[in-house]
Amino acid sequence: MGCRDIHDATQIGMLMGYCDHQMHRLMTRMLRQYDVSPMQCRTLTFLQEAEGEVNQRMLEEHLMVKPSTASGIVGRLVEKGLVRRQTSESDGRCRILALTDSGWQFYAQFCSIADQVNTQAGQGLSEEEKDTLRRLLLRVADNLSETQEDTE
Repeated sequence: MGCRDIHDATQIGMLMGYCDHQMHRLMTRMLRQYDVSPMQCRTLTFLQEAEGEVNQRMLEEHLMVKPSTASGIVGRLVEKGLVRRQTSESDGRCRILALTDSGWQFYAQFCSIADQVNTQAGQGLSEEEKDTLRRLLLRVADNLSETQEDTE
C-alpha cells in the first residue's frame, strides 16, 4: 500500500511534514534578501534567548545537529558579522558564542519576518483554533520525544 494524499487526515506525519516544508520555503524566500538561512536564524534566536554563556556544544544540542554542522553555521554567522566567538571568563579553553550589535539588529528584522510567516500560517483560524492547534502540536511533540527517548 502506497502513501496517501496529504489531505487524508489519517496521515498526520505527512501533513505535518508538508506544513513544515511550506513554512520553511516561505521563510527561506523571505530571508533570501539578507543571505541568512532559517537554521542560522534558529541559532540567532537561541543566542538571543539564552541566559548566561552559550558554548557550541549547547548550540549543537539545541539544534540537534552534529558538531561539524554547528561549526559551519556559526562560522557563516561570524563571517557575516552577526555572531562572535569569545573566550569564556570562567574557562579559558571554552569558546563562548554571542550576538554582535549587528546580530541584535538583524534579530529584530528576523522577528518581523517570523511574525509574517506565522500570521500567514494562521490565516483564517480563530484564536481558539490557534490555541487548540498549539496544544495538539505540543502533545504530538511530547509523544514523539518520549518515543525517541525510549529508543536511544
